[in-house]
Amino acid sequence: MKRKTLFTIISLMFALSNIALITAQSSIKLDEVLQSVLSESYTSTNAENIKEIAVANFDFFNSQLKPTIGLSANVPRYTKTFSPVIQPDGTISFTSIKQANSSLSVYATQVIPQTGGIIFINSDLQRFDDLSFESKQYNGNPIRLGVQQPIFGFNPWKYQKDIQQFTLEESRLNYNISIEESLGKAADLYFNILIAKQNLEIAETNKLVNEKLLTITEERLALGKVSKDEKLQLEIELNNAKISVSQAKFDVEQSISTLFTFIGKTSPNQDIQFVEPEIKNQQLIDIESLIKESKINRPEVMAFQKEKRQAEMDLAEAKRSFGVQADLQASIGLARGAEQIGTIYTDPLDEQQFNISLVVPILDWGKKKSAMKIAKIREQNIEATYEQQFLELENNLRQRAYLFTRLQTEVGLLKEIMEKADERFIISNERYVLGDIEITNLTLAQREKDQAKRNYINALKSYWVTYYELRALSGFDIINNQKIKYQ
Repeated sequence: MKRKTLFTIISLMFALSNIALITAQSSIKLDEVLQSVLSESYTSTNAENIKEIAVANFDFFNSQLKPTIGLSANVPRYTKTFSPVIQPDGTISFTSIKQANSSLSVYATQVIPQTGGIIFINSDLQRFDDLSFESKQYNGNPIRLGVQQPIFGFNPWKYQKDIQQFTLEESRLNYNISIEESLGKAADLYFNILIAKQNLEIAETNKLVNEKLLTITEERLALGKVSKDEKLQLEIELNNAKISVSQAKFDVEQSISTLFTFIGKTSPNQDIQFVEPEIKNQQLIDIESLIKESKINRPEVMAFQKEKRQAEMDLAEAKRSFGVQADLQASIGLARGAEQIGTIYTDPLDEQQFNISLVVPILDWGKKKSAMKIAKIREQNIEATYEQQFLELENNLRQRAYLFTRLQTEVGLLKEIMEKADERFIISNERYVLGDIEITNLTLAQREKDQAKRNYINALKSYWVTYYELRALSGFDIINNQKIKYQ
């Protein structure tokens, strides 16, 4: 009996020391998963595309501030119809007409962002053919230089330049934060696998141990040394362990599939060992410095500046659009009409044009007042929303910083507790085999061992996830002491 008992103890210790070794054809580390997020995942590609769209929009806006050069033509416009012609005596005669009109224009325009006006220069040529009388005439402007300028009107260019710049900077900051959030998500999914694998390891260990203990208990029950109650307790524990093994295997497969889907890869067919990452060197966190960094690196900062400038533009538009409207148009150049095209360019005549159009609202029934009130309220709401947004961000940042500081110490302590609980379980198992303790004490030691392992891996997960949350919230890497910037 003693030999068999000794053999059982040795077998149990061997199982406990080896059950944690996963027979794997390959292994993967957290750093490798995070690198895959940066280079291959949909989230990274999507963030890059959003940033590139913002850059393209900014380039498109700037292109509108550059000169526009074009050519327009109508070659020819032919008409054959009857047209009413007023006779000298006042009667109308419907006369057959057959005409052709052709035109060609080369032009260039330039926006003046400071005033909202447009400078233009153009050269026009028209030809009129009366096919009924076989005659033709030319009219042209060899050159015309002019300006169109709203005097009291709204100038959107004054505001759009700043808005587009803020939008571009917001997209760049948002790109950095989106990547960090993706890394945090990947770390969370990675640790879900470690937790699932650990649960599987615990379940398989418990199943093996309970099978061995049940064999011993059956022998001791036959000798009358234990009660049937202990045997029933072990049978319950064994069945629970079997259920846990089945559930844990499913959880492992599901968590692996979820991670690989997130990083844009096909789930592996072979077993893979996921390496448990260590914590970094302990860091002292300057929370106030992190808060300052967040007010520089978070996209909400640029979003606020953009919305504030947009509100200023809306207020200016409300003020200008419902007030006095005046538009100036003036041009100088050369013009000539002639039967020969050469005359237009060899002997042109001076041309001047000047016009001011004026619109004065007399009664608008409070439109201007209401529009300005809406714009002012919207501006105040933007200020209040921003303050609340950053108050919540600051509070979240403080809480995460406190948690990370605590976890830096707790992870090490929980690891020691896990090792001691594991050692205590082995001792309790040996004592139960020798008959020194009851089954309830062994079950308690087993559950404490399992819970200690879960507490450790969950704390390690919280450490890494919180680390990436701090990076995303502040835009700053507290471990490497540098601002986060991708490209």
